[in-house]
Amino acid sequence: MNSATPTPNARRPLKANKARATKTEAAKTTSVKRTQPKAAATTTINAEQVAAWLSKNKDFFKGQESLLASLELDHACGNAESLLLYQLKILRQELSQHQQNYKQLLNNARDNERRLKRIERLLVKLLEAESLEALVSLLKEDLQQNFALPYTIIWSHSNLQGLPKASETQQKQQLALLAGKLSVSLQLNAITAHLLDLGDLDRGSAIICRLNHTHHLGLLVIAHPSSSHFRQQDTLFVEYLATIISSLIHRHQTKAQ
Repeated sequence: MNSATPTPNARRPLKANKARATKTEAAKTTSVKRTQPKAAATTTINAEQVAAWLSKNKDFFKGQESLLASLELDHACGNAESLLLYQLKILRQELSQHQQNYKQLLNNARDNERRLKRIERLLVKLLEAESLEALVSLLKEDLQQNFALPYTIIWSHSNLQGLPKASETQQKQQLALLAGKLSVSLQLNAITAHLLDLGDLDRGSAIICRLNHTHHLGLLVIAHPSSSHFRQQDTLFVEYLATIISSLIHRHQTKAQ
């Protein structure tokens, strides 16, 4: 038998070589993985974020003429030749709106002045009234002729002679319309028109105001057939008128006693 049987010591170098080769391949694989670049994280920016950033950095476009020239503006004012022309159009529109608001304020001031003069003339007439009945008659007549207000009622919530007196239930319901305020402007319906004794005026508008002089006297009700006749500032004139009427009612009530 010439073939020699390999000894255990002869097999060991082969196993060691295989182990070293395996470690080398693993190291190469790890090295490749480490050297691979990571994918860059993508960030999405929406239009609101861009607009917010530009609003905080208004000088961003300084020195960026080429960028401005390349911008495309989609707006409702037509084909603008440049961003400056578009901004100019916007400023002109805003200026025109401010001018219209200013004219409206002047017109309101003139209207308020004319109305105040008519109220002063009405107050002079009311001061000349010799009785509570004459006071109410003059008030209704003047408001209808000079203010185009055909419905005027003074409700008594106390012992006012010659005036319609509301029951306790009616008083609670009428005062509930004020919601704790001195006066209020409201649109009428069938229920409120009946409650305020305004007949079939169920689609009009009205202003109701407290009458107070040292104590609660009643309500002043002024109504119009149009549902949009009264403006918010009209309550100020009615409150002014109600203050004078309350004082005059108290004076006539004291004389009657």
